[in-house]
Amino acid sequence: MVKVSISLPNNTQITFESDEAEVLREIVAMALRELPRDLMQSPASSEDQLGDESEEKSTDRAGATLSAVAATPEPEPGTAPVIESPAAEQTAGTAAPDREQDSSPAIESPAIEPAPAAARSARQEPSTQDDSGEGEGQAPAAMPSEFVSEEGRKGFVAFCQESNPLGDMRRVVVAAEGASRHFGADGVNSDDLGWLFDMAGWRRPGDFTQTLRNAARSKFGWLERIPGRSGRYAATPLGLSKTLSSN
Repeated sequence: MVKVSISLPNNTQITFESDEAEVLREIVAMALRELPRDLMQSPASSEDQLGDESEEKSTDRAGATLSAVAATPEPEPGTAPVIESPAAEQTAGTAAPDREQDSSPAIESPAIEPAPAAARSARQEPSTQDDSGEGEGQAPAAMPSEFVSEEGRKGFVAFCQESNPLGDMRRVVVAAEGASRHFGADGVNSDDLGWLFDMAGWRRPGDFTQTLRNAARSKFGWLERIPGRSGRYAATPLGLSKTLSSN
């Protein structure tokens, strides 16, 4: 709100105020245009002179006031100030990263090649560990060539069934003696016993090597190590008397 006051020589004071600069300019222009004419028609010369001086002062004062009004920036009529809401700022801030994200180049991840067929088959191969717990991660030993004889197999099976040993150590002694009689084997080891037990239809013990060692201990003496043949055992007369006489 701008207030303008005009004082006349006869102590008359004109005051007006407005929010619009155009209205102020029109009123001041009209006052400057009409008031000097009325003052010139005054009968008293002294008053005219005084009026002229007052008019000049009033004109200067009005001009200074008008200049101050013109220097003060006023908002244009019909133009409302723009107030940005926090929601709009937040929306704009959110949209900017989205645009940056959309404009960023897409990075393609490298295609994952399937595992080679050899690796898959290696994982799918069943464990070669037998019931005895031996041969973990290793292929089973091939059947000795002397065990292939059909006649020898029949004789060995008949010998085992006739002996009918009870217990793993007695069966190991019978298998070692049967392999020597019907296959001409020079003692047996843990791999040979696996084939011989399957051939006779016997359940395999937990560990053939430990069973061989137990039967060969001095406490029993049912088996003996063959010199120069590591891991190979043969039945002793004591072992045969303990096993073959049990039938």
